[in-house]
Amino acid sequence: MKNLTLIIICICLVSLEAYSQNRIPTETFISESVISELTIKISGLDSDQGTLKVGIYTSEGSWLSKSKFSQVTEIVNGSAIVIFEEIPSGTYGISTYHDEDDNSVLDTNVFGIPSEPYASSRGAKGRFGPPKWKDAKFEIKTNTHTEEIKF
Repeated sequence: MKNLTLIIICICLVSLEAYSQNRIPTETFISESVISELTIKISGLDSDQGTLKVGIYTSEGSWLSKSKFSQVTEIVNGSAIVIFEEIPSGTYGISTYHDEDDNSVLDTNVFGIPSEPYASSRGAKGRFGPPKWKDAKFEIKTNTHTEEIKF
């Protein structure tokens, strides 16, 4: 009887060990994020007056309200190149506008429609409102990534 009890206890312990190994991983896998250089080539601007504001957004919730990264740059011959370094891999959207009067605000008319030129990544255009996140988003998966935006 003593041997039978000992065998049952051993079987239970072995079963518990096997069960726990299947349920709890013994190693934690950490996915390493790729750190990228993001180059944005912007063209088609009508004038070199003022500055170009560029914002990078990380989610639909922050789209056009809170950029994660931003830069202000000059316009030369109707175009500009902006480089962001150390951008982690992920999903992003870009919105940019030509601040023609250099007042740091996207000017709008009485109906709230922008009166200064603007553009978004992937050529996203707004119809009856601003461009949508789903149309502007793109993935960064490599060490270097280039996006072209045409006004």
